[in-house]
Amino acid sequence: MNLLTVAVVLVLSVDAATGPGGGNVGAGAGVGAGAREPAAASGLPLPALMARIDDLHRRRDDHQAFSDEQRLVQAALARAPNDYGVLWRSARFYFWASDDPGLAKEQRSRWGKDGWDIAEHAIAQNPNDVAGYYWAAVCMGNYALGLGVVKALSLGMEGKFRERLGRAEALNDGYEWGGVETAWGRFFDKLPWPKRDRKQGEEHLRRALTINPAALRARVYLAVSYMDSERVPEAKRLLDEVAAAPVGRYDAPEERRAKALAAGLAAEVYAKLK
Repeated sequence: MNLLTVAVVLVLSVDAATGPGGGNVGAGAGVGAGAREPAAASGLPLPALMARIDDLHRRRDDHQAFSDEQRLVQAALARAPNDYGVLWRSARFYFWASDDPGLAKEQRSRWGKDGWDIAEHAIAQNPNDVAGYYWAAVCMGNYALGLGVVKALSLGMEGKFRERLGRAEALNDGYEWGGVETAWGRFFDKLPWPKRDRKQGEEHLRRALTINPAALRARVYLAVSYMDSERVPEAKRLLDEVAAAPVGRYDAPEERRAKALAAGLAAEVYAKLK
């Protein structure tokens, strides 16, 4: 399947899953007059189009911004299916879509695989930049979580993940506000026994917090690991930090998503403390 076909399939699949004003990937405005904006923006010169995609991505948890970004990603892929900047931005978009905690596993897996495929094409275009490798790894991770970790391991995905994320780490360990180290931490914590290594996972998550002291997702993942290790008071402290943190210190939509994940864990923590 070529990238033009992929672009059409992806936009139709996201539209079908979210619908106007629906879904969990974005919240806020429904489709109105602003829905015409992507049609005009899609005719911009490619650098301006990518800048517009970046601007929308900074507001991607608003439903209208999410929908507009989706359509501009489609337009950019159709126009420049071999452009590295278009490709990694498209993979970034599908990571966010597949990362929605409200998605069914099958949809998470499908969008994660779509993003992974696009990121692999990005790597082929530029094998010396961090973005292609990072988005390939994290999209692969969502694909694996949708499939189930044991099934993903049986398909040989562990080695592929390690290679992509290891290359991202070598190129720029601080990419995405410590996202590389956060991904390593989650990876080691989610592996099934006997591969699981919570000590190594904690080390990576602590490193993410050194890179970005404001990081909220690293705190959430560390709290989950602590809960699974019966270190419940420490988990509660981390979740309290997430709940109290102001939004807007590095990536507001990502921060709000991490806060939602933390809020979803609160009842389990309090139950364990009783």
